[in-house]
Amino acid sequence: MTSIAVALMLGAVQAGSASAAVQNTQEKVRASLTAWFKSQGPARTRAKERARKAVAELIDFDTLAKETLGKKWNELSPKDRARYTAALKGAMEANYLTKMREGKTGDVERLRIEVLGEDPQDGRVVVRTKVHAGDDTVAIDYVMENGPKGWRAVDVITEGVSLAETYREQVGKLLQKKTINDVIATLERKRKQLDAELDKPAQTVGASDSQK
Repeated sequence: MTSIAVALMLGAVQAGSASAAVQNTQEKVRASLTAWFKSQGPARTRAKERARKAVAELIDFDTLAKETLGKKWNELSPKDRARYTAALKGAMEANYLTKMREGKTGDVERLRIEVLGEDPQDGRVVVRTKVHAGDDTVAIDYVMENGPKGWRAVDVITEGVSLAETYREQVGKLLQKKTINDVIATLERKRKQLDAELDKPAQTVGASDSQK
């Protein structure tokens, strides 16, 4: 994507809006992923961390942690709340980056992000987007809240599937038979699994996805 194209896309949304927050973050992620896939060694590690930081600037992981645990949140100690939030953040960041990369053929610079509009929803704003990569298109919607840190996403919906609801359901099932330590360990394993997928060559990921 050229700098002119990026400027035109950014100019299509109102500064300070929920859409602008989403667009700015997605462009940071795209640039970081491009650097990530092209670099090696320490530079690759730094680019990966920049991509994760960009995701963390957009998604409100504290709110998501509370919502995914429900009543169980109030039963946890501050230490366990922090451990769970960190584990959930790691898994969700890796999940988000995986979704952003799906369908790529190795040239992340061809990634085009289109903001389709905003819809009010129960005091929140849903920002509708499409991520284009060649012939592949993925619909990603962001449920945004405006708080002390500005617009932050409290849910990410990919092709109609809610990230918050998915994790809430999975965590709830685990807690029926397992402890919070088991849940944290499961989230950490999930992050490692997704990170391993992300570190594969892009064409390998595409081939894997097509077999699912």
